[in-house]
Amino acid sequence: MPWATDFGMRSILSSVSTLLLLLGCGKADPPAPGGEAPKLLADAGYPGGKGFPKLTLTYNRGDVHHKIATAVQEMWRTRLGIEVELRNMEFTASIEQVDRGDFEIARRAWIGEYTDPHAFLDLFTRDSHSNPTGWGSDEYERLIGSSQVEPDPGRRLEILARAERLLVEEAPFIPIYHYVAHNYMKPFIRGVHHNVRDMHPLQNVRLEGEGAPGDGVLVFNSSEEPGTIDPALSRTVLGVKILMHLFEGLLSYDPKDASPAPGLAERWEVSPEGTTWTFHLRPGSWSSGDPVTAHDFVYAWRRVADPKTGSTYAHRMYLVKNAREIVQGRAKPETLGIRALDERTLEVELMHRAPYFPQLLCLSLFYPVHRATVEKHGAAWTRPENIVHNGPYRIASWIPHDRKVFEKNPRYRDAAGVTLEKFVFLSITDDATAFQAFESGQCHWLFRAPLERMEQLQKRPGYMRGPYNGSYFYVFNTRKKPLDDVRVRKALSLAVDRDIIAGQILRGGETPAARLVPPTSLPPK
Repeated sequence: MPWATDFGMRSILSSVSTLLLLLGCGKADPPAPGGEAPKLLADAGYPGGKGFPKLTLTYNRGDVHHKIATAVQEMWRTRLGIEVELRNMEFTASIEQVDRGDFEIARRAWIGEYTDPHAFLDLFTRDSHSNPTGWGSDEYERLIGSSQVEPDPGRRLEILARAERLLVEEAPFIPIYHYVAHNYMKPFIRGVHHNVRDMHPLQNVRLEGEGAPGDGVLVFNSSEEPGTIDPALSRTVLGVKILMHLFEGLLSYDPKDASPAPGLAERWEVSPEGTTWTFHLRPGSWSSGDPVTAHDFVYAWRRVADPKTGSTYAHRMYLVKNAREIVQGRAKPETLGIRALDERTLEVELMHRAPYFPQLLCLSLFYPVHRATVEKHGAAWTRPENIVHNGPYRIASWIPHDRKVFEKNPRYRDAAGVTLEKFVFLSITDDATAFQAFESGQCHWLFRAPLERMEQLQKRPGYMRGPYNGSYFYVFNTRKKPLDDVRVRKALSLAVDRDIIAGQILRGGETPAARLVPPTSLPPK
């Protein structure tokens, strides 16, 4: 998600001035006296912020991210007496830098792949590839592990709740807000339904009514670049939104509620203990003309788990038997709990029963890949001129940092059922520029708009909003002083006013967060 060295100095100063008014602080105001946050900082040896080193907050480009970072920077200055420098980076570069541990405080977010607390809490385990904090806890590991084998659903949720309380108490992160999905669409876009994953299979979309483009092409602004479209390596929401149209896995997203629906697997059976799943595949074809078989899934899943591939998302496969040992180099890929019983029958063994397994199977991590293409082209196999895929669309053109054009794949198993013939993903990273394209009709669908335009756009036909299974937070590098002190981390967290961020900066219905797990991943009360 984008943001800004190109954000003008006038806008920056305006944002800071507005924030100062909201906080009721003047530029030279001292730290707020009293309160738990200043006391914790004083107890850690930094009364009034004295002696506290200047830290750096890293975040990726984007108007929203910058305004939040500027607000938090000012809250820490006025409430704790500490100075924090802001570092703004391109999205993929910021992820890579934080993953390397080259940060002090960093913007992070997670969109839950499945509607279960485990999708978020598992991120902070020691062997999660999505935990750059250096924080770990034996008790936390024990709780997450025991939740995985607890057969009673109620007791399992209680264990996960205890784990989250421990996580919040140890504060390796600062929860800021829970997401809301915003979709700004032209009224002629039909067949789109809100769902908590904000996943919309475009093959089911229709362009009908006044203003519909004569060429029948839907134009969508995806903002940032996807990074990679290798199913084993992709780990961004945009990557998933592209890959779900180029490839088809065992299960797919239902177009109405994004629940798991039959994809290449037309049916499946589950053993009584819930650990052996047998999938029966429909006839399918690769874009090369080769048939898609159960062996393609075996090859693809083993490739994900193989440490030589370097998948930083492979921890999501730990549910499959022996996957953890393979990823960590303690077993061979051939021992992974997946095998082809014949060309169109696939058997998967899990480590334990998992109610969310069907939701996981919708992820690109579990897609098949064409072995001959991968082995022939190596890292270049995903280039438009080389890629072989089995989904409803194929790449017509790919211009980095500009546009990606997709057209109907005539070899898709259900090509006759694909309603939308062609669509375009634009890569406009500046919200104001994207909005101008939307207003002029050059773009038909935005998932983000300039904050000052949100209220106006939300009153228009075609706007769709609803809860989104995601959380926005900052993480601490607990390997670095003074962030190795839990008192410092808690002081920094307590000094952040989530109500101001959600209500005065975002203004889109986002929920201030006091925890990691969003309401969409919790059972209804």
